[in-house]
Amino acid sequence: MSHCPSCGRYVGPYEACPYCGARLAGRTSIRAVKIAAILLATVGLAALWLAAMRAQVPLIQIGQAGATMNMAYVRLQGRCTRAPSYDPHSETLSFWIEDDTGEMYVSAYRAETRQIVAEDRVPALGDRVEVAGTLRMREDFLSLTVNVPAQLQVTHAEPVERAIGTIGPEDQYERVRVRGQVRDVYEPYEGLTLITVRDETGAIPIAVSEELVALSMAGWKACPTPISLTLPTTGQSVEVVAAVSLYGDTPQLVPASVADVVPLDQPVPVAAEKQIGDLSTADVGRLASVCGTVTEVDPFSAGVKVALDDATGVVTVLLWQSLYDALPDLAALDVGAEVQALGEVSLYRGELELLPELAEDVQILATAVAPAETTVGAWMPAEDETALPLTPTPRIHTPAPIEASTPTPSPTPAETPTPVVELTPIEAITAARVGQEVTVEGIVVGAASLSSGFKFTLDDGTGRVVLLMWHEVYDDCWDAAEISLGARVRATGEVGQYEGELQVQPDFGGDVKAIEGTTAQATWREIGSLSSSDEGQRVTIEGEVIRVEGLRSAAKVFVSDGTGEIVVFLWRTVLDRIANNTALGTPGSRARVVGIVEVYRGNLQVTPTLPNDVVVMNNEQ
Repeated sequence: MSHCPSCGRYVGPYEACPYCGARLAGRTSIRAVKIAAILLATVGLAALWLAAMRAQVPLIQIGQAGATMNMAYVRLQGRCTRAPSYDPHSETLSFWIEDDTGEMYVSAYRAETRQIVAEDRVPALGDRVEVAGTLRMREDFLSLTVNVPAQLQVTHAEPVERAIGTIGPEDQYERVRVRGQVRDVYEPYEGLTLITVRDETGAIPIAVSEELVALSMAGWKACPTPISLTLPTTGQSVEVVAAVSLYGDTPQLVPASVADVVPLDQPVPVAAEKQIGDLSTADVGRLASVCGTVTEVDPFSAGVKVALDDATGVVTVLLWQSLYDALPDLAALDVGAEVQALGEVSLYRGELELLPELAEDVQILATAVAPAETTVGAWMPAEDETALPLTPTPRIHTPAPIEASTPTPSPTPAETPTPVVELTPIEAITAARVGQEVTVEGIVVGAASLSSGFKFTLDDGTGRVVLLMWHEVYDDCWDAAEISLGARVRATGEVGQYEGELQVQPDFGGDVKAIEGTTAQATWREIGSLSSSDEGQRVTIEGEVIRVEGLRSAAKVFVSDGTGEIVVFLWRTVLDRIANNTALGTPGSRARVVGIVEVYRGNLQVTPTLPNDVVVMNNEQ
């Protein structure tokens, strides 16, 4: 009502008419309206807050996310398929999750990362993850950013006790617990350490990245009861809890933290102890532990062979020189000593051998007993004599008189004829001659490098045969540097056969001679001119060493000649026999390389076959 019912004038918001004084009934006060508005707004906000708190962030599948959902706040569920990445400087944490429809990159930054680490919410490989965050679309890359650490939920699977030998590719992402002995610790490249752990059933590598160490250290600082983060050493027994990952088709274990690799007080056996007489060809490739008495110690060019006898049989324990030199007490390893040896059973020329991997695999249980000292010429009582203080009668030896004689003139020795070497035509070497000794001569038309030796294909015009030189034979051969493609070689050895291929196997280096030696030669090429179309070609390159990357069983030498850069891939068996090979590790050194052009993972490399395929030159040459 805006007009006074008494005088009829306009009174506006007044409760009483200012003209006649009449009170206006049914008017609502402005104060009441204000109070009601405030109450209504407060109740509305409270209801909205309660609704927002109880509302679930929409759950979507990874495959549904797209550019139209940029900046949307969503929830995802999946499995962590890659080990988390962590940068301690920028405090960035990232990982990948996968469901049935796709894979998504998830990241957190600074304050959120610190809280996630402190609350132990970091997912590990194989963990089930539920996470909410903001979708971000950058060009063709879609990711999720964690804004609230509490909305990152991680479920760790309970580890399953497994023997190492039972783990296969089908166990990918499964969380397991294994116990074994550390057999090797090495860095295939900077930033990754592989720890090989073995039990009686097999061996598996444990992958410990630089980022995992940094993440473990961050968690160690936030942990109220810090634990040891020291990596184990060779020979130490450990228990490992980790997820199964695959490198190619090869299983490996990826722990969630360095703390998941726990040293054990009790040693874990890596091989069953066997009697030597029980060893057979069925054990080849397996580890075995034997105990026996040393009956022979035979040094050779690449190490030492030790014969062990335990009354059930005799086996040769082959100690490569580097392992032999690492033994704590070399003098104690002598004939008569009691030795326990652990190693891989191998078959060499029909004889079983044991190849230890570590110096710790050879334990000297008892040293050889020195023979009792006796005094020459001392008097000893006979069995029927009493032990009385008798003085023995000295025995006097009178030399017989020397009769005078007339000197007899020595006859003039007859000339010894030079022995004629009887060569066997290669075409005459058949499977029927396996086990016989032959001497062949031919041109080297092929060469190959093996893990334990070198193969040369000889052609004498009548046929071809493989000359197999084990490393100890090759190292013992004076003419090894001259044996290359095109060289004429004479070799004496036993005829053998492997997978249908006839071979001549010399016993020592002197059985192989270069009648007409040669140096490695091939088509000279500039590095920049090489391409994938040259794969399989044998070429010669020369350049300056830029850098070197060491691997467990090989080395990558990066060489540049000004037109380009290429990797020279050297197996350790070749690298160790290259003259002046230490200079290859010095940037700026020059090298001339003959090798086969190969393509590995899309990258070109040159792989030499023989040690004399690589010539390390002085800078002034």
